[in-house]
Amino acid sequence: MLSQHVLGTACAGTFDPHRLYREVVSASPYQGLTREGFDKVVEFVTTGGYALANYERYARLKRTPDGRYRVAHPRIAQQYRLNVGTIVEAPMVRVRLARLKGGALKPASMLAPSRVLGEVEEYFIEQLMPGDSFVFAGEILRFEGWRELDAIVTRAHTTEPKVPSYEGGKFPLSTYLAERVRLLLAEPDSWSRLPDQVSDWLRFQADVSVVPGPDEILVETFPRGKRHYLVCYPFEGRLAHQSLGMLLTRRLERAGAAPLGFVANEYALAIWGLNDMGEMVRTGRLDLAKLFDEDMLGDDLDAWFASSSLMKRSFRVCAIISGLIERRSPGQEKTGRQMTVSSDLIYDVLRQHEPDHILLRAAFADAATGLIDVGRPNRFLQRIRGRIRHIALSQVSPLAVPVMLEIGRESVPGEASETLLRETAEELIVEALSGHAQRKV
Repeated sequence: MLSQHVLGTACAGTFDPHRLYREVVSASPYQGLTREGFDKVVEFVTTGGYALANYERYARLKRTPDGRYRVAHPRIAQQYRLNVGTIVEAPMVRVRLARLKGGALKPASMLAPSRVLGEVEEYFIEQLMPGDSFVFAGEILRFEGWRELDAIVTRAHTTEPKVPSYEGGKFPLSTYLAERVRLLLAEPDSWSRLPDQVSDWLRFQADVSVVPGPDEILVETFPRGKRHYLVCYPFEGRLAHQSLGMLLTRRLERAGAAPLGFVANEYALAIWGLNDMGEMVRTGRLDLAKLFDEDMLGDDLDAWFASSSLMKRSFRVCAIISGLIERRSPGQEKTGRQMTVSSDLIYDVLRQHEPDHILLRAAFADAATGLIDVGRPNRFLQRIRGRIRHIALSQVSPLAVPVMLEIGRESVPGEASETLLRETAEELIVEALSGHAQRKV
């Protein structure tokens, strides 16, 4: 954002860097900005940085003999006016159904394209590998690959498709609200103030398993179908849970649990795999204290960042806002896929030749706070140290039902979708309450 302001100032006329620095640090968000940091931003706007300095297209400012800065060409000012702004919309890609030629699976480029089913946010598609399945437009689809700007899919038949997620679907659970919820659950005497359905559900949970205390984490393991589940209840919000899910599955993979996937909601996180994680805990092959150790936010986090698309997505936003990548030119506008290709190329160049580039540092800072919310998982892991409570169950617990319903769920309009969701919910509820009935007997 600061680089956009520097460029905008130059478009209005030449500027003195010393005077502009004093102006910038007078604003509250930049009070701690050092002169060295400011000079790096000006250098970035001027040349693009060391790795990009030889490319004329990134040279946007020139220094005058008296030490002031001006735009390198009138075209720069025109492009600035077309692209100014800090709101970057989530890019969408078309999901195009393909017909199989000869009934055999082939690379996406060899499939015959058919009708467009709709659009989905690009960052979800970026996480898929050819062969992955997901639910969309009321169908289960298999992702075959990219063809130009379209995601090519075919119809598939699988019981565990992935679920498209959308930026607008994130509902932030504040730290204070999460703490209040934990305290409320830990006080059975206060359950009477809750609606009857909620208080009854908590009593069923206490009968079948336990209700976690305010400073502990409950970890439940149970089999269901051909899968084994591990469900925990951090109560830290969906964003923090998704980050924990990514990191925990990496550790479970190394422990030999063979995790297949995870889902998260505002209160819980469910991981499923091929091996019995409850049995692994009982026999000592899986140490929950080590699984939830704080060091997962060190090497594991760095390795996950390096292998995930989060950093590239964060870099793209920073590159667009800084003006390094232009969304619009006279008479045309780039698609989300085109901007992604451009930003990915620049990202790879900077990672290789200038890993300390100011834009990479900004992208990492944005990703750590906005995309994965590192602070909350860190505080959570500190809070539960030595307070992990494991309950091995023979079936799903009442408290696990809501997060289990997230598996394979997508909001698809239509009566059939609602019927299917209702049947799944009823099946899980009956299963959870059957454990309560057995305890009573």
